[in-house]
Amino acid sequence: MKTKSLALLTATTFFATLGLTVQTPAQTIQDQITTFDPPGSYGTIPTSINPSGEIAGYYFGPTGPTAHGFVRDKDGTITSFDAPGAGPDGTIVASINPSGEITGYFFDANYAVNHTTHGFVRDRDGTIVSFDAPNAGTDGTVSSSINPAGTITGYYVDASFLLHGFVRDKHGAITSFDAGPRLTVPTSINPSGTITGSYADASFVLHGFVRDKDGTNTSFDADPKNLHGISPTSINPIGEITGSFFAVGGLHGLLSHGFVRAADGTITIFDADPPVTGTYSQSINPSGEITGYFFTADLRQHGFVRTADGTITTFDVGSISTGTNPISINPAGTITGTAGGHGFVLKHSHSAGPG
Repeated sequence: MKTKSLALLTATTFFATLGLTVQTPAQTIQDQITTFDPPGSYGTIPTSINPSGEIAGYYFGPTGPTAHGFVRDKDGTITSFDAPGAGPDGTIVASINPSGEITGYFFDANYAVNHTTHGFVRDRDGTIVSFDAPNAGTDGTVSSSINPAGTITGYYVDASFLLHGFVRDKHGAITSFDAGPRLTVPTSINPSGTITGSYADASFVLHGFVRDKDGTNTSFDADPKNLHGISPTSINPIGEITGSFFAVGGLHGLLSHGFVRAADGTITIFDADPPVTGTYSQSINPSGEITGYFFTADLRQHGFVRTADGTITTFDVGSISTGTNPISINPAGTITGTAGGHGFVLKHSHSAGPG
């Protein structure tokens, strides 16, 4: 594995690689970063970026700890919104598709009493439709991902407080499913309708799953000999999956590693830095580029981007002490995430060859 290191200290500036004894053209890439916040925000969390560079997420403020949804156009214009019926805890945005449709969930006005959440989908024109899985109990429905066809996946909690997955088609028809005996939590759906996520077995150990459009579920583990839980987070159009899993090691007994699972089931494990406190992989794009974050021995959080050939570039947005959390990467390789309570967009070229 090849690792490069960047320090991104100011917005809209090009940066040179740091921490390398010898620098060559192959060890230099050009990066540009922009930070942003909706007006009045005191905490911005972008969660998804689509192919055209539109970003969706949520923020807190300006009055009280209420979460509000937002969408940021590629020109930087930010529009805030709330799901109808959202209570004081607000609206959480999870995903935006190429058409600008957004999904997520919101906490209703009685959340403090019954902890009920509801899914929603927001059309590009701003129309918002809320929904619940048919068998959802009082704890409600959580929507996590929307694909180009407008198909949504997520999970709901039944009356017995068990978690089940669901798929909602463009017309509102909802199908529930279970990938295993307990706690099915879908996290991502690709254009063909293939879903990934995790489920718990009878011993509450988390395993990964892939659910084909026809409903066939395949379970997997990054390291079958070391079962301490796995969390698939993202699936791309050709069925490559990324995420993280825990194994013995590190400062606290368990260490998180990143992984990428090829469409044929082959799994590659990687770390963004010499494994000390963990690597967390968040998103994969059609080219197989992955973004996420890792912690160094000083417990500071840094971002990374990994190309399909395994080359890893690490970076920091702003002061290292504030931490960098990349969350989503689009087909162009543009990354969005949060750092120091602010949203950021990182546009990087692919000029760097193998180092």
